[in-house]
Amino acid sequence: MTIDRMPEEISSDIFEASEGKSIPELLKEMPNEKLVKSFYLIENSPEVTQLRVLQDILKSAENTEFGRKMGFAEIKTVDAFTKRVPISDYSQVAAEIDRLKDGAADIFFDGSAASFIATSGSTGIPKLLPESKNGELVKGLVSQIRAILLLMLAPEVMAPGKKVLAIANPSEYGKTEAGIPIGSASGQAAKDMPIEMLKKMVLPPEMMMAKEVSNEATDYLTIRYALEEKNLVGVVCSNIAHFNILLKKMNEAATDLLEDISKGQISSKICLDASLREKLESKLQPNPDRADELKTILAKNKCLDVAKIWPEFSVVSCWMSSSAAKIVADVKKVLPETVKFLEWGYGASEGKFNIPDKAQDPAGLLALFGYFFEFLPVGTADNQTVLAHQLKKGCYYELIITSYSGLYRYNMKDIVYVTDMIKQIPRVVFVCKESERLDIENLKLMIYEIEGSIQRVSVQQNLEIRFFQLLLDANQRKLVFMLEPCSETLDGELFRSALDKSLMADNRDYQKLRNDNILAAPELLVMQDGYRDSLFTRSIMPGKNVNQTKLKTIVKEYPEKSSIIHWAKEGEK
Repeated sequence: MTIDRMPEEISSDIFEASEGKSIPELLKEMPNEKLVKSFYLIENSPEVTQLRVLQDILKSAENTEFGRKMGFAEIKTVDAFTKRVPISDYSQVAAEIDRLKDGAADIFFDGSAASFIATSGSTGIPKLLPESKNGELVKGLVSQIRAILLLMLAPEVMAPGKKVLAIANPSEYGKTEAGIPIGSASGQAAKDMPIEMLKKMVLPPEMMMAKEVSNEATDYLTIRYALEEKNLVGVVCSNIAHFNILLKKMNEAATDLLEDISKGQISSKICLDASLREKLESKLQPNPDRADELKTILAKNKCLDVAKIWPEFSVVSCWMSSSAAKIVADVKKVLPETVKFLEWGYGASEGKFNIPDKAQDPAGLLALFGYFFEFLPVGTADNQTVLAHQLKKGCYYELIITSYSGLYRYNMKDIVYVTDMIKQIPRVVFVCKESERLDIENLKLMIYEIEGSIQRVSVQQNLEIRFFQLLLDANQRKLVFMLEPCSETLDGELFRSALDKSLMADNRDYQKLRNDNILAAPELLVMQDGYRDSLFTRSIMPGKNVNQTKLKTIVKEYPEKSSIIHWAKEGEK
């Protein structure tokens, strides 16, 4: 096995653990400049890095219940690890996680859980993922490096007097019965921001840390603080759809917002806990000059336009991949052309997996220092995985992770795509969940294949599709597409016919099912303007907000008839 050489100073600092410290602990001690330098040097040697990280994870857990059962102390190579430890998923660790919630220790990792991260999961059923102390350090390090690189790509953020709007979720929702904190992934990311970034936040800490505040109140307060700050230079969030909806709400509630800014208050229409209202209002000051400036903009432009209310707005950091790509394209239309979009980063409750380092690019470098990564080629007939340095550009893979927080060969059931591969250094981007596919007879049609066909037809017909969903009508054996176009020029029948032909040209199994009349001709529903945003509002789960909400691409029910503009069917005009 050939292993690339790593500079001695990096190898000795990170991989020759001193005084029993783990790799995350050693990295956490580094100042920002050295941390970023180490990160890039680590990336240059993916094979040796991943072996050392795996060994570090196993060593830290060799005396746990699972570690003893699997013989972690005897495992020295990747091959030995993959042969001894089977690929797993949440259902296989759920019982032990319940024990961790009750305060049990030394099950998957050394000690008890430091915290739990709440996730809705792809099924919508709430579940909690345990976090070890080292696991928390890894996530913090990824957030730290992401923030540093963001500032390198957008140095204007750190200019004196400039502010940033961070749309996040509470870093802590509550506690388990054993008193262990429960938080959210995005809330944890906000908590892990460098001090320099936290000082730039436009929202007061009292609001960012507040619990049990309704979505309506949170949205109003977010807009109120952001609108008063003329020197807002950018926004940081996971789901840019939330910012898009806030911009619309800003104009709908403009009268109340401007009055609040002028008088230094929070509207009595907004329901808030009395103590929180008192804390927030005690720090507010009347700002009639800013209110008058905004009133003038509103009167002249008939709306509160981003370019006018925030003249130096120039940076957005958010999800840019998968279904978020279309939302980004939509939001760009209401922002100045000079605004830079920076990928927020691919991650989940289980971990933070890549670190974007290029503007306008949704892909990123793997967080090789924090997880042991395996990749299962999509369409493979067995469970033979490949490693980070063995990935191939232009290919799709299921992601398998091993983490410091006790997930061993854990199938994320996420599909990732390799956008680039330079000297064994991969750049990856999240594409979709493995479950986002249609299974019809012998046909397995992934959602990214369907989206590719929709995109090609859109380009051919010079159209832009804001949003799409798809359902399989099992009774009538047909696919039904729901498309929200960006204009009224879409010809439903023309688009439907071209899409059917594109799918047949791209997929032989689909073509055979259509030719054998096993699958009927698809139908297309043209949805009314605003359909996607209405779904965000209706899809919010209890205790969640738009920032935490992802819309399903494959659905099981037809939409409400009132949302449909046109229904295109074969043979009908």
